[in-house]
Amino acid sequence: MPSLREIQVTFQQALYRPDAAHLIAAQIVENGIPATRRLQVYRNNLLGVLGESLRAVYPVVERLVGTAFFAAAARHYVLDQPSMSGDVHDYGGDFPEFMGAFRGAAHLPYIRDVAHLEWAYHEAFHSADDPALDPHRLLNVPEDGQAAIRLELQSSARLLSSAYPVLRIWQRNQPEWAGDTHVDLALGPDRILAVRRGAAVEIWRLGSGEFAWLEALSTGQTLGAALERSLDIQHDFDLTVALRRHLAAGTFVALA
Repeated sequence: MPSLREIQVTFQQALYRPDAAHLIAAQIVENGIPATRRLQVYRNNLLGVLGESLRAVYPVVERLVGTAFFAAAARHYVLDQPSMSGDVHDYGGDFPEFMGAFRGAAHLPYIRDVAHLEWAYHEAFHSADDPALDPHRLLNVPEDGQAAIRLELQSSARLLSSAYPVLRIWQRNQPEWAGDTHVDLALGPDRILAVRRGAAVEIWRLGSGEFAWLEALSTGQTLGAALERSLDIQHDFDLTVALRRHLAAGTFVALA
């Protein structure tokens, strides 16, 4: 007699692999309806719920590739990548890489990065709303100790870079966009910060030095080390301007 866990694992295998339905069929009371048909009902629900979840997170990707193409890609993804969380909002984080390698999408080399931007937006939207760092706390840091401080970014902050102008692509494929949807791919690269502020997610295009600075801070590097990294990339990076901008916007939540 198989254990409950063994039955559950086998049932999951039968849902994600139609050719494995026979492994669980003996445990299903048919009562006039074949076990394979009963399993198909669950499988259709599974594909429907997770497929709709992907559509909700990746509307721009769907618009770029078309509804039928997206539905086919989503089906392949759902069957290949089972959900590992009870929260449907956690599902789909690997979809950008999946789309980047999916057959038939090679003519859209930017599709992976657009999907990364949509996932960053999704994660930022569902992140905690942290209270911003009080700028006056920096006044209490001695001048000779400022280079050693560490600034913690909002938990909703997401940084991403792309060789393509993905923010323009994203903006011009929003429902409210009424202008020309053409985007010159030569306008890239893009360096982007997505962060939740109140009930909305803001997306900023960053300069190369500003991006490198925030990226370094997000990994726990000191203000001094982050500045060195940004100056290596952009020699005229202005720390004062960047610091004032992000303190005013509430990008930081703590210092250490």
